[in-house]
Amino acid sequence: MTAGRPSLQQLLQRLTETNEALRQQLGGLPTSIQANGIWKDIWLEETHHSTALEGNTLTPRELFELVEHGLATGSKDLVYYLEVQSYAQAATWVYEQAVEDSRASQAPWTLLTMGHIRQIHNELVGPVWAVRPPAGAGRPGEWRRNSVTITGSPVKPPPPGLVESRMDEWLQAVTAGPQPGQHPVEWAALLHADFEAIHPFSDGNGRTGRLLMNYLLILTGYPPAIIYKNQRSRYISALQQAQVQKDNRGLVELVARAVVDNLNRLLLPTLATEETYLPLSALAEGTPYTSSYLRKLADQGKLNALKQGGQWVSTRRNVEAYVESKSSRGRKPVASQESDGEQ
Repeated sequence: MTAGRPSLQQLLQRLTETNEALRQQLGGLPTSIQANGIWKDIWLEETHHSTALEGNTLTPRELFELVEHGLATGSKDLVYYLEVQSYAQAATWVYEQAVEDSRASQAPWTLLTMGHIRQIHNELVGPVWAVRPPAGAGRPGEWRRNSVTITGSPVKPPPPGLVESRMDEWLQAVTAGPQPGQHPVEWAALLHADFEAIHPFSDGNGRTGRLLMNYLLILTGYPPAIIYKNQRSRYISALQQAQVQKDNRGLVELVARAVVDNLNRLLLPTLATEETYLPLSALAEGTPYTSSYLRKLADQGKLNALKQGGQWVSTRRNVEAYVESKSSRGRKPVASQESDGEQ
């Protein structure tokens, strides 16, 4: 453990405390992507990075134009556009269905069915396979009928004749819920490793598995984990350690830190002062403007903002100053749906 870096147990305890603060201050996770700018940005980021982990080369701008406006900008392979569009649609269902299930049941993990798993896979790969079906893949949502290997991994997925029974066991572990003393984030991360070791489908297992992990996280009241494309090597290594060496610490820590990041994104606006720098998606809440319009103003130099890690940030005071400048010139601010496409 690096000096000054919290232990895994400390990190999980911090997760519990921060998640409780989210529940008390905001009533839990947002219910709709369209109604909450921060939740929407998390959805867009997950769509970009989860597909990029598998080699998709659409940029954040191209992704935004595609999923927000239905515009296929750039000159990439058609399959890349279909992958991103399909992932965005599947993630929308996962985010909103899981929140609904989490509020409808004391043990929401018992509501996950094999039909949900097949549906997620079908939504993810159906449009792609309609254009370019993998050889011998069968239909989307069906268990694989062939033996597969995982590139660069010593893990050997079970032969096709055992996939169904292994998936039955996996679902039983889900519906049993977290074990006594087991943190929900640890539970979801370990189930993700087990799913990827089974590799139940001919293709699309990584994307399906990450969406299922986030489904489980949301069911337990935690936001999704985004595994960034620059974490690919660390992520694959952590999966292999969990699957082969039964050393789960690296994977659980990676997922836990990703969940902490998104918890902080959701909570930060409630803790911020007028001078706190926030993402524009957070600042758009409660104003006449959309986050995409604020990004356009920042690009044009009309809103006092800074670029941090490819993302525009500003303060409530700066947004208020822009609104006041409009009012002082006799122009009432109106909500705008214009977009610069940047994420």
